[in-house]
Amino acid sequence: MRNAGIDVDSRLADIGIKVDALDPSSTIHDRLEWDIQQIISKNVEPEKGLFIGQHYALAGYGPLLMLLVTSHDIHTALNKGIKYQKLTHLFGSLALYETDERTILNYLPVDLKTEIGQLRAQCEVSGTYKFIQDIYTMMGLQMPTMRIELPFEKPTDLDTLSRYFAYYGEDVHFNGKYAAFSLSKDVLEIKIPSADIITHRIYESKCIAEITRLNQQDHQTPHIIQCVQDYLELQQGIIPSMAETAFALKMPERTLRHQLQQLNTSYKQIREQIIKNKALKLMEYREYSIEVVAELLGYSEPAAFNHAFKRWFGQSPRQYAKESSS
Repeated sequence: MRNAGIDVDSRLADIGIKVDALDPSSTIHDRLEWDIQQIISKNVEPEKGLFIGQHYALAGYGPLLMLLVTSHDIHTALNKGIKYQKLTHLFGSLALYETDERTILNYLPVDLKTEIGQLRAQCEVSGTYKFIQDIYTMMGLQMPTMRIELPFEKPTDLDTLSRYFAYYGEDVHFNGKYAAFSLSKDVLEIKIPSADIITHRIYESKCIAEITRLNQQDHQTPHIIQCVQDYLELQQGIIPSMAETAFALKMPERTLRHQLQQLNTSYKQIREQIIKNKALKLMEYREYSIEVVAELLGYSEPAAFNHAFKRWFGQSPRQYAKESSS
């Protein structure tokens, strides 16, 4: 959004969120994401979503990304993407339809009536197309030709219109009921070079576990605890104090403490659980050394992280990493 000329930093600072402290790998609850989008998207033209969506990255997809690229064929990958769409950036709903000759991936945004809803839809549709492009590149396959329908009015400005054709290609159409990516049915049968049935099963189990966790979180967590968790999930490095969190949630620190006590928990307990979850997540992907993991979690010394990890899980980070990789 910065690249689109939006002053994201100052808009987030107004609600107590420091951009430099955000953890790009964190999970953001839908309610919090929508609240943040309302703030940073104010007075932004919906058409800018075409550009913003092009900067959506694969990095945040974790197990879902690996599930897709290890699928047997394109048909399997599309169906798994739809099945686990809750793990994507999308708020609306994906569906797959087939005719005698074509396969159509439909996307229905949740809001096309308000300007902010249209901006989000533009971002999501553009981001979905970028995701498809990136997945094909990662799988070592050539991007297929597509007929694309967009649920937006055709721009009257020729320069703006040319940007849509430059991005989506010449076969793009406007004023649809939903977004539709239509491709030849033959494409579904193409085998994926990186297919691996064992790895595919492993990452599908991870996707199922993550969906289960998110569903439990949606239905079981009291609102105030969810708000604190959402805010802390966003952070990278040193976790904000209770006072900073209360400011971000627009309530007195004393009120926050009292409400958490009424629910038999505390800021300290929530904070520690967030750090534990982040620690396991970082260790699981084995992308960082233990020293880097400690730094990302806000520990000044690896020894302090080692001590905390041992207290939480009964073994050192190195022992955990060794066992999880065997």
